[in-house]
Amino acid sequence: MRFFQALVSLPLFTGAVASPLNTRATLENCNDEGVQAINNALAQAAKMAHAGANLIRSESDYSYSLFQSFFKTNNAQSRNRVAGVLSKIATEATNGNQGVVSYYCTPEGINCVDNHSFTMTAYGETDGTYGRIRTCPAYFTKFAAWSKSCSVLDQATSSLHEMAHTKGIFGPETYGYDAVHGLSSSSALENAESYAFFSKSAFLNCDITN
Repeated sequence: MRFFQALVSLPLFTGAVASPLNTRATLENCNDEGVQAINNALAQAAKMAHAGANLIRSESDYSYSLFQSFFKTNNAQSRNRVAGVLSKIATEATNGNQGVVSYYCTPEGINCVDNHSFTMTAYGETDGTYGRIRTCPAYFTKFAAWSKSCSVLDQATSSLHEMAHTKGIFGPETYGYDAVHGLSSSSALENAESYAFFSKSAFLNCDITN
């Protein structure tokens, strides 16, 4: 059975989240195991996002080939935009346990769909500055913390996807390594899963998928 993550970006009231002067996602409603799992996922997500941003800025042949495979363009504006988003994710996920994103280990009222065809791992939302991520049980129970397989969704890659929503990447919500490679440039640049798997591929130095 294949499971998919689902994150929906909606307006968020700023009073419910952390100060913009801080620098990392604030964990909420987490037990000790949840804190460890989310912190580990964010640490790995930061490494992947950093690798993705650095690869884009390296302007190597591999950089251009990998970017083209995911985003179907190599124009400077698109490359700069993706690198900028990934840098923001890396910063948010790296330093300390505080930031502009509140990261809940619990669903906090959302309906966590989990059936034979669709499994929801989390729900991300933002108002453009502040963000909130609420986590479904399946995130912890049905996904490995980290996989070195380029095409496998794990907790770290899911968390990077979620963080992309909080940085303004809202749709079209296409899931899965294979599926994101079929998107047009305009769709891929707005698809959080594309950012997540591009970053994972950059980190692991994955082969190019056409």
